[in-house]
Amino acid sequence: MPRSLFAALLAGALLAGSLLAGSLSADDRGEKEKKGNDALKYAAVTITKLDPKSGQITVKYRVDDRGEEKTKTFQHTKEVRLLDETGRTLALDVFEAGTEALVLETDGQLKEIRRYSHGQRGHRLSDAVATLVEMAGSEEGSVDEVQRIYDMLRKLDPTGTGKVDPAAVKAESDRIVGERVKALIKRIDSDGDGKIARAESRGIIKEHFDKLDPNKDGSLDYEELLRAAKERRDTAPPQGERK
Repeated sequence: MPRSLFAALLAGALLAGSLLAGSLSADDRGEKEKKGNDALKYAAVTITKLDPKSGQITVKYRVDDRGEEKTKTFQHTKEVRLLDETGRTLALDVFEAGTEALVLETDGQLKEIRRYSHGQRGHRLSDAVATLVEMAGSEEGSVDEVQRIYDMLRKLDPTGTGKVDPAAVKAESDRIVGERVKALIKRIDSDGDGKIARAESRGIIKEHFDKLDPNKDGSLDYEELLRAAKERRDTAPPQGERK
C-alpha cells in the first residue's frame, strides 16, 4: 500500500474532533471554556515505548495529511487518567508498545490516555478502496494493491456468482483470526513452549489473563486464545453502534 495514499485517507479519521468530543469530563469542559478552544489537545497515537518504572511514555503520531510522523515522550503522573475503550480505569502496565490510543494533552501536560481500536475510527474501508482505485493511475504501486485486494475478495465468491458467500467470509475470517493468534503467541512466547505464561503476558492479555485461562493451569495455549479471539469477534457490536 502506498504510504502517502493511506496516510491521507486515515489522518482525518484518526484526528477527528467528533471522535473525541464524547470523552470530555465536566472538569475538562470547564477548563476548556476558561482557557479557550485550543487548551485541550487530543491526538490519535501509537505507543512506541513505555517504562512503567519511570513512567515515561513515548508515542508516535501523524502531524499532517502527508503522513509525516513525529514522536513525543510524556511523563505519567498519578493525575493522568488511564482508560480502556469504554472509559474503565486501567493500570499503566496494561498499555504496551504497539497499543493505539487517544491522548489528551493540556498545555504540554499529559492528562489522559484512552485505548481504542480500529473500529472506532468511523472511516469506512470501502471509501478507502474507492479512493485507492481513483488514484491508481497516478499513485505508484496502487494498481498492484488493487490487484491484491481483488485477489482477497475473490476468495469470498468461490462459485463465481458475483456475490459474496457468507460461508466463505466466515471461513476466511476464522483463518485470519487463527493466523493472528499464532503471530501473537510467537511474539510473546519468550521460552518457545507454544504457550503464553502469566509472566510472559502483557497488554490486554495480561489484563484478562484469568478469564482467558478457564482451566487455571497458568498458561494460555492456542486453542484458549483462539476461542477468546473468536468470542470477541462474534460478540462485538456493529461498527455503527460502537461508542
